[in-house]
Amino acid sequence: MDDVPYSMRQKCLPTYLVIDASHSMTPYQDMVNRTLDRLHRKLADSPRVSEFAHMSIIAFSSSAQLVIEMTDLELIPAMPEVVCSGNTDYRAAFDLVRARIDIDVAALNARGRAVLRPAMFFLTDGQPTEPGWEAAFKKLVDPAWKRHPHVITYGFGTVQSEVLAKVATKAAFYAEEGTRQDEALTQAINSLLNSLVASSRAEEMQIPTVAEGYRTIPVEYMD
Repeated sequence: MDDVPYSMRQKCLPTYLVIDASHSMTPYQDMVNRTLDRLHRKLADSPRVSEFAHMSIIAFSSSAQLVIEMTDLELIPAMPEVVCSGNTDYRAAFDLVRARIDIDVAALNARGRAVLRPAMFFLTDGQPTEPGWEAAFKKLVDPAWKRHPHVITYGFGTVQSEVLAKVATKAAFYAEEGTRQDEALTQAINSLLNSLVASSRAEEMQIPTVAEGYRTIPVEYMD
């Protein structure tokens, strides 16, 4: 593939869905898995989107788990189940995403794709419980690292808006008061899907500016 000019290669957006699977999400575990199944079906039924936005899914609690390696979700027959338990360790999530970006971007380049800067959609219902997460986030989004991702956050439950603003580089959303957590989760995935559909049409990352059921929070970190 090295002989194919970069400008003629098919564009690809490495996309990371990073979802809170800590103990506080246990009452919504079935909803989490149903929502992931729905995401899988939507992308599998939209070849143009799934070919453009290759997706990896990471669940985090006391540690971070790679649920789905980066792939075209059209090739995945069924979504593995996520089990909710443990603490809310943001650091574990950020460290795993950074490690996976290096692996995934190299693999996509080797397949002859024109790889865009990655995008990370971060969904959480709770405050970070472990130290070190801010340093891990700064490392993840360090502009000196060429592959640093765009970060979009969605928060509900007990997470504070100030934290969501810190853990974002492009957009941060907080569920409107009175929104149930299952509704907030569904609406966040809808926003993600809308963004990926728009991105595939434009062949570049389209950052969501609004999300139904959420209010927009000013982002503290801007890249």
